[in-house]
Amino acid sequence: MRGYGGLRMTPARAVVCAVIVAAGLGVAAPRAGAQTTAVKAFMTLYGFEDNSPPGTVISHPCIHARAGGAGTYANPITFATDTAELPYCQIVYVPYMQRYFIHEDECSQCDQNWNAGHRYRFDMWAGGDASSRRQPERKALARCESAWTRANSANDPDNPTVEIDPPPNLPVTPAPIFSPPTGCWSGGPFVVANPGKQTSRTGSPVTLHISAHDYAASPSPRYAASGLPGGLSINATTGVISGTPTTRGRTTVAVVVSDPTGSASVSFVWNVRRG
Repeated sequence: MRGYGGLRMTPARAVVCAVIVAAGLGVAAPRAGAQTTAVKAFMTLYGFEDNSPPGTVISHPCIHARAGGAGTYANPITFATDTAELPYCQIVYVPYMQRYFIHEDECSQCDQNWNAGHRYRFDMWAGGDASSRRQPERKALARCESAWTRANSANDPDNPTVEIDPPPNLPVTPAPIFSPPTGCWSGGPFVVANPGKQTSRTGSPVTLHISAHDYAASPSPRYAASGLPGGLSINATTGVISGTPTTRGRTTVAVVVSDPTGSASVSFVWNVRRG
């Protein structure tokens, strides 16, 4: 149980289950007549060390005896939330992680966020094992959890979209989120080429294309940049930085490429000299 002192499940909730287990197969079946719903949710992760108590015990096994899963529709990964948000055994799909998850655990922080204002918060199982209680695995697991947490709070308008009652044929990334002792899924559908140090002169036009390869074949990526020299801007659709520098100086430029499944970034120095 994620940060929860005891199992909270009324008899009514015990019979309300969003999926069933096919006899002898351990395969989740969709709810009859269910329609996919998209919600904004604060996404956090937990693993062996920060489970309560430490380990893989879960409060309501649906298709797993203990926390686990592969992220496919047939074998979704355990996640925790308030049962008032979603009933146990509910399957969701997280686009930015390209994985299915199933509600099998409780989360006290999720209870607080829901009770305070009906804000969705989902705590996804990252993995880990007994060695996660010691270094270097303990730190690596915490770092991996932090890397895949999205936004800053349940009230953050930039919280990612999560699909409830998703169809079974969405893209899935098979790699584990955390691989002991120190491996963490790098994710990010993009590989962004770093253009290296740039040197320009005031008054001279500039054109620089930021090249990004999208392995996920997802919707067209968007480009954003900070730290650009005065007079320059980036095209959000094409990734082309253009304009005429107006101010001398040295800046560090950061370019972020993103789409609904994730993001990647590069940083480089741009030096503008007198024209």
